[in-house]
Amino acid sequence: MQSVSSKILYNEEVLPRYFRLGLQWKTPAIVPGHFLMVRVSGSLDPLLRRPFGVYKVLGSKWKSVFRGTGVELLYQVVGRGTKILSEKRAGESVDILGPLGNGFPDPERKQNPIMIAGGMGIVPLRLLAEKLKRGVVLFGARGSSEAGIVKGFRGLGCRVKVATEDGSIGRRGLVTGLLKEEITPDSPDSVVYACGPVGMLKEAARIAQAEGVKCHVSLERSMACGIGVCLGCAVKTRAREEFKRYKMVCSDGPVFDSKEIDWEAL
Repeated sequence: MQSVSSKILYNEEVLPRYFRLGLQWKTPAIVPGHFLMVRVSGSLDPLLRRPFGVYKVLGSKWKSVFRGTGVELLYQVVGRGTKILSEKRAGESVDILGPLGNGFPDPERKQNPIMIAGGMGIVPLRLLAEKLKRGVVLFGARGSSEAGIVKGFRGLGCRVKVATEDGSIGRRGLVTGLLKEEITPDSPDSVVYACGPVGMLKEAARIAQAEGVKCHVSLERSMACGIGVCLGCAVKTRAREEFKRYKMVCSDGPVFDSKEIDWEAL
């Protein structure tokens, strides 16, 4: 983990309210699923850093880990912090803390990876797809404009399927419908990697468990510190021992075995 001032290489709007941010940084070891905490302002307002998943490692190819000359973050403007970040220009600097968290475990050699995401949940799966270069990416969006995010996955060696709620592109409906088609009695050696809204994760976990398929979920929670100190991102697990019942998304996760999570408590 490092805390550094990083120069902004680019900060471009790729879709309405969606930006890709390139940061210059001689990165330590990064694995798919890691995230950064970014201070979006040089002042104390806003006070807290914002968490962002690592979308790309610049100047790097997978060799047990990613190491490169920088990182790319993909983010959506949803509040004051991301609005401030979107107004940053190339040449300015932001303070970053990372890499943080625990990444996705490797699939077994014969397992078929199924990566499923809803909305901005696609971010941590980009590095995973680049690493694995196989399997299928299932992406759920509200409409065709949001579905444009997944274009960056084509050419990584993975099949890509899209579901939109309005049916404007791909399959009409929820992305979990595509997951049901991919997990069949004929594909018992699949493994699911999921990130997105809680409702989607809960349903993906249910489908996987019903078919006897392993499922790893990357949880999204509000964070203040990113290192497990503030206890603001606690999630309830199914552990019987009381002292193990709660885990921190930032330090124990963000990736968990879906069977660990008490989904009714989220």
